Amino acid sequence: MKSQISVPVDTKTFVALCDFLREANDPRDPVEIFDLAVWYWMDNASWKPELLRQTDTNGYQWKNVFLPAGTQIRMQYRGKYFYAQVDGDQVVFDGEPITPSALANKITMSSRNAWRDLWIKRPKDDDWKLAQDLRGAPKSAQEMLDELGQGGE
Repeated sequence: MKSQISVPVDTKTFVALCDFLREANDPRDPVEIFDLAVWYWMDNASWKPELLRQTDTNGYQWKNVFLPAGTQIRMQYRGKYFYAQVDGDQVVFDGEPITPSALANKITMSSRNAWRDLWIKRPKDDDWKLAQDLRGAPKSAQEMLDELGQGGE
């Protein structure tokens, strides 16, 4: 027998699944279907970054890095700090929407690599992180849940 743990599931979701299985004449146990659904989700989330964030969370998708609403962005140039933030689904600098690349270029009035010049502080981060460090290796499922505030102890 496989080792198992109990995971809370919304009652309406569980009942809807049971009804669906019954109507489809599928004799499988709903617990088996939940297990399959989790594996299916993980397989798809590896190539669909939108699955790795809550659907009701606004934010800016920058290549493979999601910046949730409220994220702060800063760049130091010639001894001065410049700040932007993610407001809704846009990066905003001086009240105007802008891309991270255009932000770095606007601050320096030259062509820059935003991944190397911008520092990011997402709402749940304690410290600023260099943007290129956020592009690193794929995260484990537990790290993704922790970032979303859904991880367990």
